[in-house]
Amino acid sequence: MKKTTIVLAFLLCLTPVFAQKHSVVLGNVSGNEGQQWVMMLKSSILQGLTTTGRIDVIDGKSVSGLSSQTAEAIGQLKDTGAEFLLEAQLESINVESEYLNGKTYYKAKTQFAYQLYRIADGSTAYSNRDFHYGNSTQDRNAAISASFGLVDNDIKAMVNNVFRVTAEIKAINETHAKKGIVSVYLGAGSDDGVAKGNIFEIFKIMEVAGEKITEKIGEMKVEEVKTGSLSLCKVTKGGRELQDCLDNEIPVQVTSRPPKDVLGGINNVLNSL
Repeated sequence: MKKTTIVLAFLLCLTPVFAQKHSVVLGNVSGNEGQQWVMMLKSSILQGLTTTGRIDVIDGKSVSGLSSQTAEAIGQLKDTGAEFLLEAQLESINVESEYLNGKTYYKAKTQFAYQLYRIADGSTAYSNRDFHYGNSTQDRNAAISASFGLVDNDIKAMVNNVFRVTAEIKAINETHAKKGIVSVYLGAGSDDGVAKGNIFEIFKIMEVAGEKITEKIGEMKVEEVKTGSLSLCKVTKGGRELQDCLDNEIPVQVTSRPPKDVLGGINNVLNSL
């Protein structure tokens, strides 16, 4: 059974929190392993930031006289309207070589750290240290270059962790007699960095002992981004539970879920052998 575009305004009271883009300044990227590799790290980080579509990225070079000292840089940025400062350090690059079957195999390990600061109060919003391996039979530089291949994925994971998208269900698109709600229109789209395949978690909001708590009841997957502020999503888990919330006027919250870093983990495991 299909029910098309039933507006939920009178059916469900949702938490009125909307997705919005945040601004991030990429500040000092440093390291003692050679300027070539520091610049490659910066380029990879910029790529990771921009390809998410979820934030407005500002290269620190465009901010006149931006200090390489964290506290000073945060002070300089407070009147610019930017919300976050991201800094990174290339900590080490190690290359090993092995001669087998007439060929020299190069294996590089690159380690770097990065910190995301809230400009308003200087607090740390996110901090992490990652490393990646790269292999080549060409030369050591080629192996090092290969080790930067997944840096952008690290940054995209950070963005998806820190800058979650929370949006309203705007309308039901399809229901099923047994499965409950099958698909919905979500009030978030390309303007919010939402893309096809993104996963959103569905929570019901309850009041217990005078406090509001949330309980996960399902998930939905973006099937098609319709506009800058609207996406069609398939309910992959919890369709019946979502329907029950609608029927009983229980508030619901829908929030993006960070992607699982499956490929990154496999890459590091395989290359460490």
